[in-house]
Amino acid sequence: MTYFDNEEGAALKTAFEDVVLNWPGVTVKTMFGCPSYQANGTIFAVLVTDGVALTRLPGDHREQVERTFESGPFQAGEQTVTKWVQISIDDVVEIDSLVPHIKASYETALEESD
Repeated sequence: MTYFDNEEGAALKTAFEDVVLNWPGVTVKTMFGCPSYQANGTIFAVLVTDGVALTRLPGDHREQVERTFESGPFQAGEQTVTKWVQISIDDVVEIDSLVPHIKASYETALEESD
């Protein structure tokens, strides 16, 4: 099963990378067949074709995301990762409103990598 389609997710990937690739310590690798973003080696986000999973989202941000966006736990086949919040994105302009939450996941990952 493919979780990220390079063709369908191209605009999302570009928009996401325009935000995060200039942050210190950010690298990209493929996990679950998806572009995955790390801060100093600790994963903070995974793109799926129609959204993003934030892996280190602090509780207050998680509550706000769950109230504001269509979201749920990350699904990888039959495996559910409840600590990760997967947010559906219908239009890449939604990335702008997610930046504070993406940044929070990134900052938490940086702290954990120390």
